[in-house]
Amino acid sequence: MLRAIIVDDEKPAVEVLKLLLEKTGQICVVGSFMSAVHALSEVQNLKPDVAFLDIEMPEMSGLELAEKIIEAGNDIEIVFVTAYDKYALEAFRVNAINYILKPLSSDYISQTITRLKKIKPSPVSPQMPADKGRIYCFGRLLVYGAGYRQAVKWRTSKAEELFAFMLQNLNNEVSKWKITQALWPECETEKLNVNLYTTVYQVKKTLLSANIKFDFAFVNGRYKLELPEVYIDSAEFETITNTKIILSAASIERYKKVLSLYKGNYLDENEYRWSQSKVEEYSRRYCSLVFDFVKYYETGMDYANAEKILQEALTKVPLDDDLNGMLLKLFFIKKDKVSLVMHYNKIEKLYKAELGIAPNAAMQDLFNRAFKL
Repeated sequence: MLRAIIVDDEKPAVEVLKLLLEKTGQICVVGSFMSAVHALSEVQNLKPDVAFLDIEMPEMSGLELAEKIIEAGNDIEIVFVTAYDKYALEAFRVNAINYILKPLSSDYISQTITRLKKIKPSPVSPQMPADKGRIYCFGRLLVYGAGYRQAVKWRTSKAEELFAFMLQNLNNEVSKWKITQALWPECETEKLNVNLYTTVYQVKKTLLSANIKFDFAFVNGRYKLELPEVYIDSAEFETITNTKIILSAASIERYKKVLSLYKGNYLDENEYRWSQSKVEEYSRRYCSLVFDFVKYYETGMDYANAEKILQEALTKVPLDDDLNGMLLKLFFIKKDKVSLVMHYNKIEKLYKAELGIAPNAAMQDLFNRAFKL
């Protein structure tokens, strides 16, 4: 799709032209200006393929603007849109590809696009990498085959669990004993091999049917799973949080994406006993990242975003002392007595129901101090 800017000192003319251009589905208007001077200052940033310029404008005419755009070496085609035909000769001296007289019509626009496509073919969008399969581990394990929109259905719960266990140990060799103890801790010894072989077969069959590239090998009494081309959310989360988090205006969007990956505790709905250490590790990483975000926003006195981050985090880790304490403290800083008392009462009931304890001393102190606000 071609990128265009419109420069015209009459707002209705800008809106009509924008509507006609975008209606074609072949041009995207990336900027519209009622000042030629303003338009000139933004050309380098917007990088349009074509500029639709009115001619008679205050400060700088469309002809002058076209000359300055060309002098700056910008590879931009010029189309003049005007109510007067007396400038046609001058327009074509700056190599304008068209000179459209108002009132505008769809025919004029179609003619212009035809000329544009001959001179500047629409850029080919880079092909998105082919979907080689996706795996999501936060909340519940979901495995999507290459190009599939529905998650795979495992033949048995043990096949799903074995895959999850090997996924947690991805690219590492794992002994048969470690696998069987994790999945069948109370099974009779003579049945363990049969259970394992059968379940390995089911995992392989499921992955094959989903067109997921894998290598599930057994060498010297040890199993190893490799998924060389599959996207895994926990792997992305771990890779980015392995490095020191430095929040800035330039990096904040990248780290927001990391926060969004954490849709719930790791394999939370699967409730595997052997995954508990990873659950705690990822939860610590997530809470640490939330902490960094809150401090970043508080430093800029952006309390609204600090509260938003904390409220969202507490839907995923509602029993975290540090995050609950931070939210109470934020309400205290804002002198929001009502919100502080409401949140304290909420977590007091939650802690009692889930943990059989009361909020810690620091949270109780903030609650008591709230009544002095």
